[in-house]
Amino acid sequence: MRLPRTALLVTGLALAAGAFAAPLELETYDLRKCLQWTITRTEQPVRSAEYRAARARARGSAEVFSATAELPEGGQLHKFGACTYRRVAGKPRIACVPVLDFPLAGASYVPAEQQRFRTATVLRCVSGCDQKIPDLVYDLHEDAVTDVAAQEKEERARGTRLRRACAGLR
Repeated sequence: MRLPRTALLVTGLALAAGAFAAPLELETYDLRKCLQWTITRTEQPVRSAEYRAARARARGSAEVFSATAELPEGGQLHKFGACTYRRVAGKPRIACVPVLDFPLAGASYVPAEQQRFRTATVLRCVSGCDQKIPDLVYDLHEDAVTDVAAQEKEERARGTRLRRACAGLR
């Protein structure tokens, strides 16, 4: 039995789309509120007004992203935003839509000059930066290092500024 060419094309495009939407995990720190944010693409729709607002702002190549943080007093905080994540010459770039209540709202990030980590690419804010927006975002590599001790050391180094700024709260 032969499949029509269009069916093969559609199947191939679906498989290719899955390859382009590789897992993405970003990490950033809010030194004012003493929060460590984990930011990922939102895979499934969420029934909330915040998700719908982010989805409405996600135009063109923008996607809905989810940010999660553990609160110092316990519990979790969830926020949604619309951002574009793309690679230019093999280097990641992130730009997020303004107005939404999202940790990276309105900011754009490019790779920093100095890359100190093997487990993450350091991205620095180049536009939309103010005291409410984190100046650095870490694009975590899922398969970068197999040495667990080295990975833990780098995780501690990335969180040093947060621990210093929030020493009295934790």
